[in-house]
Amino acid sequence: TWELVGLDGKSVSSSKYEGKIVVLNFWATWCPPCRAEIPDFMKLHDDYKDKDVVVLGISLDSGLGPVKRFVRTQKLNYPVLMGNGKLVDELGNFSAVPQTFIIDDEGRIHTQFQGLVKFEALEKKLKALTYTEIKQ
Repeated sequence: TWELVGLDGKSVSSSKYEGKIVVLNFWATWCPPCRAEIPDFMKLHDDYKDKDVVVLGISLDSGLGPVKRFVRTQKLNYPVLMGNGKLVDELGNFSAVPQTFIIDDEGRIHTQFQGLVKFEALEKKLKALTYTEIKQ
């Protein structure tokens, strides 16, 4: 279990998402591949929000200010939380972003993507977990 801080300064616990499939995307405002994949995560959020799938952006920036500005100017439609080293360690102590994890509805890591990930790859994994047809 983890507890992170949202952009509003309030704590958010992983227990809030129990029983749901969670897509954790670790990113930073200064990371070009991270910025490039955000539109795909926005689409994923729109397509799967009614299927018990939660998309969470986990920023590894050092300060809240740049993240708030970025989220506002890019109009991100999914929650963004401020990450920490403890969670990074729990997920395998990775050292580069972007990193994306799909956590199944029982809280286990189902898939890890290192580097930029495309919508189609995410959707293929989510389709298997949610038993839904891919929209053509």
